[in-house]
Amino acid sequence: MTTDQHIESKKKTPKTRLGLNPIVVLYGVIILLVVGIGYLFYRNWQLTKQLENERTTLLSTAWQNQIVNDRQQLTFAMKTFVWAVRNAMLQNKPGEINEYFNTLVRNEGVREVLLVDQTGKVTISTNKKNQGIKFASRFPAYLLNQQDVYFNNKIPYELSAPVTGPNQRLGTLVMFYKPTPVLPNSVETP
Repeated sequence: MTTDQHIESKKKTPKTRLGLNPIVVLYGVIILLVVGIGYLFYRNWQLTKQLENERTTLLSTAWQNQIVNDRQQLTFAMKTFVWAVRNAMLQNKPGEINEYFNTLVRNEGVREVLLVDQTGKVTISTNKKNQGIKFASRFPAYLLNQQDVYFNNKIPYELSAPVTGPNQRLGTLVMFYKPTPVLPNSVETP
């Protein structure tokens, strides 16, 4: 009987409810966790890439909008400023022009303002080292050849406008302007 009891006790060993081995269940759970974590990493990578693309697009749009706005405002300011300089030139008041320049250069962004005569010589500048030099020796000569207010969105912005008298060109007004960045600590490229 002892052998019969031993055989019956072997037959009555408890099995898992569904007949699954606990090791198989453990491996299945581990595989599901690995797949789930892999999916989360992949999804995080996708969302990070999407965020980078959206940020780049947003910065580019903001930069383009700033250029359009700056161009409009600075062009209008140059037209107005040319009239003031023209009147002072016709009245032969270089001190008054110098005062205008010094006042203007105090504004944030204005780097330098120059008045260049018809021969290409800098007559008045906010940087006194540039007074009396040939403009083309230190600055782009194409700024002197413009027939209307010129705006170049190269950083710093380059602006020039002819100063005309009743019958002739009296000179050229040139300004270099560094725009405020769209975001602090951002590097902008037009």
